[in-house]
Amino acid sequence: MISGMTSTRSPKAVACGVAALAPYILMKTYWAFGGTAGRPAGDLVAEMRANGVPEALVWMERHGIDFTVLGALGGVLLLVALTRPWGERLPRWTLLVPGRAGAVLLTPYGVATFVASTVGFTVGDAEGWSPWVGQVGGLAFAGLGLSLAFCVRSRASRQTVTA
Repeated sequence: MISGMTSTRSPKAVACGVAALAPYILMKTYWAFGGTAGRPAGDLVAEMRANGVPEALVWMERHGIDFTVLGALGGVLLLVALTRPWGERLPRWTLLVPGRAGAVLLTPYGVATFVASTVGFTVGDAEGWSPWVGQVGGLAFAGLGLSLAFCVRSRASRQTVTA
């Protein structure tokens, strides 16, 4: 395939990944503005400090910024880079390595989180969270992982031809 051309299905995979993340983004935005639905009672910042969470993450939580949202935004940027012509200017490994890692880690994590929250299974710090929080997060990360898998496969199969 000639450089600059993308698979017609790759943009659909990006759209599916973003759509899977949309409820997660809405939930996290609601929490950032002070919403408490779905969250356990108590002071999450104090609990994070008590559990030895790095101070940077505690600071982010205190200011309504969730580090997982930053990861999700990075995943969306990676999806777009895998499918757009400007992403083809980057060395292949800079997109394929994190894309594959994201697909391999996020897909089973998302599926397991969704299933566990659906059947009422909680582990460790999941105690007190509403099951729908796990379902929203599970679908978001499984959807992002699957979209990454598809876009990585599509990008890896494209050959850049210079004329």
